[in-house]
Amino acid sequence: MRNVGPHRIAIRCSPMSPPDNDTAVRKRVIRGSLWFTVPGTYSALAAAYAVVPPLAGLTQASERLVLAAQWLLVAFIPYAAVCLTILYRRYAEGSHNPLLGAESERLQVHCRVMQNTLEQLLWFALCLLPLATLLSPDEARAVPILCVFFAFARLVYWWGHLRDGTLGRAPGVQFTFLLNIPLFLAVLVRFARGLLS
Repeated sequence: MRNVGPHRIAIRCSPMSPPDNDTAVRKRVIRGSLWFTVPGTYSALAAAYAVVPPLAGLTQASERLVLAAQWLLVAFIPYAAVCLTILYRRYAEGSHNPLLGAESERLQVHCRVMQNTLEQLLWFALCLLPLATLLSPDEARAVPILCVFFAFARLVYWWGHLRDGTLGRAPGVQFTFLLNIPLFLAVLVRFARGLLS
């Protein structure tokens, strides 16, 4: 049981989940998914880039920026889905006042997923939009690929959190950061090159 405001709730612990205070074991479990998330991320992105043909037109940076803004709707889908889920769950549970702390454990998980997905979506969008202006017309096909993969990563995060608690988030977190960190670095490098050229 765990205290949450004036209420106590039972926190479901998967049979595979170690206790919260066993840090070494938890780190080992988190590292355990890297064997497929690291090669899986870059193999999937490379395969998609090889299969998707170059997009027609897009010779102007402004056209690629519009493309990125449009495809961000796909990246936004997991955030919209979790927000609508929370809307329904609050109504169904009668947890209309979030200040009372009366939410079920499942609703609390949805709320944590919503917050984390918003943070990662902001990171992703603030990298994708400038990157779109720095890509060549042939490279612009990366935009829809990145947006679809981001949505996939966030759905994996949500599903894992609901299924296996905090440790179940690991693959989704890894997929997301394996996308967002290199994306941020790619934008910085291309931006710096543009300034220096």
